[in-house]
Amino acid sequence: MINKTELITINKTQMPVVEYQGQRVVTFSMIDQVHARPEGTAKAAFNRNNHRFVQGVDYQVLSQDDIRTDLPDGLFSKFAPSGIVLFESGYLMLTKPFNDDVAWQVQRELVSSYFRKPQTVLSELEMIARIASHTAQQQRQINHIGEQVEQAHEAIEQIKRGTIPAGWIGFSLAATESGLTNPKCRTLAEQYNVPIDTVTIMTPDGQPRPMKVVFKEDFMSAFRLMMGEAEKRGTRWSHPKMGIFQVIGWEDKQ
Repeated sequence: MINKTELITINKTQMPVVEYQGQRVVTFSMIDQVHARPEGTAKAAFNRNNHRFVQGVDYQVLSQDDIRTDLPDGLFSKFAPSGIVLFESGYLMLTKPFNDDVAWQVQRELVSSYFRKPQTVLSELEMIARIASHTAQQQRQINHIGEQVEQAHEAIEQIKRGTIPAGWIGFSLAATESGLTNPKCRTLAEQYNVPIDTVTIMTPDGQPRPMKVVFKEDFMSAFRLMMGEAEKRGTRWSHPKMGIFQVIGWEDKQ
């Protein structure tokens, strides 16, 4: 697409930045102006050596519709039935006979500053935004690892104490088994009427505390049923009873 407003200065001459099919191009008129040559010089040179240029590689012939829709106003006459634009290779071939000092300088400027698009430099705000995004992503990963460690620790403690009836698991272990978050495990149990019970466990300092547990077999059956009804949306899932949620390692559980 054409940038209809950007201008560039070459050899103290302002010229528009023109792109066609993703490449920057020039016209005969632009070449005459920037090289300070009489009008028609570039076109005459092209006509003399037309057999040396390859259409689609060195230049392109544009129809009146192409000129009207793809190029900025004023680049060609509105009455022109067609027009020719040159790519970088075509420009260099066309100006090869131009051997004066100005021509060498103009060629260098056009190649380095016009045909070769300058790399975009990130602004300070863009750089800060990228750093912040990367930091936030790292923090989410750290939090997720912390949750996994906590879930594993709780599961080990439950096994060591032997206070949970056989076949029942806490919601932290249910989250590890299913890949859902702890809150989504509770939502699943409530929505699918999975048996829930309360048991008393001992804390590390010897204090009793209640803990909700679910029957593992019924919970996993409800989980698989729910996943069969859920709709994949990118990296997340959607279900009328569950809302939007993620399942870690779902592919490995199938």
